[in-house]
Amino acid sequence: MKKDIQPDQCARKRIVILGGGFAGVTLAQQLGRLTGNSVEVVLISSENHLVFSPLLPETVGREISPLHVVVSGRQLVRKAYWLTARVTEIDRAAHVVRYVSSGGERGELAYDHLVVACGSVVDLSAVPGLAECALPLKTLGDAVFLSNHLIGKLEEAAMKVDAAERQRLLTVVVIGGGFSGVEVAGAVNDLMSRALDYYLQLRGESVRIVLLQRGNRILPELHAESLSAFALKKLRTAGIDVRLRVSAKQISDREVVLDNGERIAAETVVCTVGNSANPLLRTLGVQLQRGKLVTEADMRLSEAGNVWAIGDATAVPNAWDGKPSPPTAQFAIRQAKQLAANLLRELRGEETRPFSYRPLGMMASIGHHNAVAEIGGLRVSGFLAWLLWRSAYLMKMPTVLRKVEVAIDWTWSLLFRPNIVQVHMARTSRNESVELVSTI
Repeated sequence: MKKDIQPDQCARKRIVILGGGFAGVTLAQQLGRLTGNSVEVVLISSENHLVFSPLLPETVGREISPLHVVVSGRQLVRKAYWLTARVTEIDRAAHVVRYVSSGGERGELAYDHLVVACGSVVDLSAVPGLAECALPLKTLGDAVFLSNHLIGKLEEAAMKVDAAERQRLLTVVVIGGGFSGVEVAGAVNDLMSRALDYYLQLRGESVRIVLLQRGNRILPELHAESLSAFALKKLRTAGIDVRLRVSAKQISDREVVLDNGERIAAETVVCTVGNSANPLLRTLGVQLQRGKLVTEADMRLSEAGNVWAIGDATAVPNAWDGKPSPPTAQFAIRQAKQLAANLLRELRGEETRPFSYRPLGMMASIGHHNAVAEIGGLRVSGFLAWLLWRSAYLMKMPTVLRKVEVAIDWTWSLLFRPNIVQVHMARTSRNESVELVSTI
């Protein structure tokens, strides 16, 4: 087992960060700026890149190239060691984390301070058939697969003679009416509706998108019910069948059974709900609260003096309003910035400060060049909100190169119809290659 990294620098204090999402990457960047070379920062992530997850629905809708919503982790955190590995255990008693690389190499890493920023994981066990038949949208791979899958269903529908079978293939059920569900429903509807014109066999057919929301309104994260009502109206005007106060009871590869007994014939089910605690949290040996780590006001883990936690996996109290921080990128980034300052204070023997942040607002794209936004008490909807939404995320995109690439993608998508190439990921068999060469 590999015992450590950089043993020649072990005299420096070492801060180990678990997680390469918004929280972990921002923290590593801030620590690099604040501490220079006086502290060794190590970030461990199962991926070698940061995924700009708010734009995954845009990738599904083929508004943005998949490679334009990811950035190499090593390019973002130049002053930190990036380890692409999966953490298997946190040993608080020994102040060590244990990990395994994708190549199977196991190792352990000692820390002076540990920051847990690993986020949540998808749990599809709540509904029978959900894990087997539904498609989540958590990673870049999920977005690419779903986009490819949707084009594949158009191709299949074009070959069907039976009208009921065609409609089943052209039906997509989205579970969850929060930000992710509404955005992906709008993106899927835009993609399939615009692509349908290319399929002469499907003239007269229509795409059916069904959005299921257990609550009495969509986008419950928004404070203004009027914006939720606006979004509902726009989605329905765009042809999306939004169902309120209903949920999926059972799912198969051919239909979705609702809790009211209705059956929806569909072969594509997208799930945007069901986040659960990362199994890694249980190795900490501390009590979880609703699947989240509980921290002190300064983001220190309540039961461990040199372990801190931020991001989606954590219930960080916000001193601004006295409520737990919501699991959003906006809060994860702000927590990371303040934690970097707190860690520096801790290393200097100074008093840390409680996390306090007044949110700037919330925005959601609802498809068809429409969005809703709450910004500093201002409520905006429609096309103007959509422009604000795109402008805000374009500014937040890491690196100038990605900003330019995304801007070009969005401009291109405004002028032309979406790319409907279905990419088959099957590889050429080595045996077939040998046989082909031998016949030439």
